[in-house]
Amino acid sequence: MLLLTVVALVTAGCAGDARPDAGAAAPPAGAVAPVVKTGATTGSGSPPWPLPVEVTPGAAVLVRAGGVGGLEPLSPSLRLVTPAATVTVEAAGGRQLGARTDLVARVWQVRVTAPPPLAPPADPTRVGGGPDRTPRDAATTLWLDTGSERLPITRDGVDDPLVLRCDDLPCGDRAPEDLLLVSATADDAETALIATVDGADQRLDLRTGQVTSAVSRVVYDRPSDVPASLPAWPPRTIAVRTKAQLEVEFGTGAGHLASGGLDVGYGGRVTAVFLAPFDRFEGWAPPGHAWLIVRVDDHLQALANPSWRAELDAAASWTVMHDAGLAMPAYPPTPSDVLAFLVPDDVGSVSLAYRPTGAVSLPPDVRYEFQAPQPLTVEIPLP
Repeated sequence: MLLLTVVALVTAGCAGDARPDAGAAAPPAGAVAPVVKTGATTGSGSPPWPLPVEVTPGAAVLVRAGGVGGLEPLSPSLRLVTPAATVTVEAAGGRQLGARTDLVARVWQVRVTAPPPLAPPADPTRVGGGPDRTPRDAATTLWLDTGSERLPITRDGVDDPLVLRCDDLPCGDRAPEDLLLVSATADDAETALIATVDGADQRLDLRTGQVTSAVSRVVYDRPSDVPASLPAWPPRTIAVRTKAQLEVEFGTGAGHLASGGLDVGYGGRVTAVFLAPFDRFEGWAPPGHAWLIVRVDDHLQALANPSWRAELDAAASWTVMHDAGLAMPAYPPTPSDVLAFLVPDDVGSVSLAYRPTGAVSLPPDVRYEFQAPQPLTVEIPLP
């Protein structure tokens, strides 16, 4: 009688794999490995627990969870976190496919949920990267590494690789899915789940639970959503030009252009802070680093005279101080409500400084520069 073995893939400190029957014969040279269908048995006697889908060598298929016993819970569960989703492996098992093959059918119970928040809600009236920037591709493609080949993970009945979409951060509206990942692998395969985002891989070892990659792993070590109960900056004003100065400079034609003078109002408050591995415009942070994403509301007031326009120089206006040094904004945010700074991933707190620097302009070529006399600062603790 063929011995059918159910095994559990375990996390670090434990080991286990499905082992074929020692007496099972290898397939003859040139023979095609069998396809085992749902409910099929591979020997006489009591049937083994059924497989939820056809198991074909060279394929890794996701199906809806349910109807499969013999899986053992993994404690702790294994986790991959991407900008598009969190993929958690909760249980695993395996069984030999039959006497004519040394392949083992492996089944992993997988739960796909929304990722942790990595940025404030995308709002085109507040968040931008300039007219020539578009968001990075935050979609996730999943693969199964069997040790000898990298298999695209597909849904049952679909040939194309599964892609978890994320058009723009944050991608927090994904409904939870409970799935089974099924594949035929060699008995001694060192399997891993791989998530590819923006050209970079994260590799989850399905035996040890270790995640390896060439990108930031801050999301595994620290919460991404930072409490932002911080004091507001009271309103202040920079007098760029008085009415009298404008009347002198524009002469008798000043008219409404001089009305009220030119005062730049500033202040504001930090309303959201994130410590994230991935930024909507810069993509992945490098290893050992994270993106500090800060949203500051009401930091620059509209001018009272609508004929004039005030523009901030973000690089000159915003800085972040931390134990390892100074960080500048990663790119000009236009408008500048949401800022991204590259910081060490183990920083305990930062000091955000805001010293409005820029210019008030009147098309086509009138321009008055301004700078606040002193920066406004706020300390941001990072758990």
